[in-house]
Amino acid sequence: MKNNETAKGVLLIGIVLLGAVAVWGVIRLALNTEFPILVVSSGSMCPPSPCTLPVGALIVIRGQDPNTIQAGPACNTPAVGPSAAGGPLGSIIVFRPYLDNPDYLVVHRVRQVITLPNNELAFKTQGDNYQTNTACDPWPYPSGAIPANQVIGVYQSTIPVPYLGAAILSIRDFMATPTGVLVVVALIVALFALEIIEPSKKGAKPPAEPTKRVTDEKTVVSSSDG
Repeated sequence: MKNNETAKGVLLIGIVLLGAVAVWGVIRLALNTEFPILVVSSGSMCPPSPCTLPVGALIVIRGQDPNTIQAGPACNTPAVGPSAAGGPLGSIIVFRPYLDNPDYLVVHRVRQVITLPNNELAFKTQGDNYQTNTACDPWPYPSGAIPANQVIGVYQSTIPVPYLGAAILSIRDFMATPTGVLVVVALIVALFALEIIEPSKKGAKPPAEPTKRVTDEKTVVSSSDG
């Protein structure tokens, strides 16, 4: 193993990946949700002033009891901004609006909490950008409300790291293209090619210096008689 640079490289990559998975699992467990950290990818929560959640915002989500989710202003009215009526703001939730597309998530504010005929809670939602979301979302469920079992979690805070969320979105969009896939494959092939072609150079010892004969300065030189 010590002399096999390729195997060592694969082992290191595996350790890093396992460490990342372990950390992600701990965060998911601590915040009680499958998606504890998300990046906002649309402007539906960003009215002209003030912007609640801009595109690229890195947000922290926590799973909560549906009974703790709060309703905000009535539907069809601005929740924030100069024209908002005021009063308490509703919880911002992340949810799956369509069960047949589980990877599609929405982050909107709760405007109304209702109780379905089966006694399950459901939530009417609306984006804070009143210019593009002038009414509550017409989700294809009873009363247009999202059932509680489709809520991923409740917004807690924004991670204040500039440009990180935007960079993640850019990488995600690039990776979704054929060019992005080819670049990743090329980098992996190049990495292993370097490991295989020149493994000896990384562990090679420096060449030994030539041996020099040392003359003893104290040697007595004999002289001939006469």
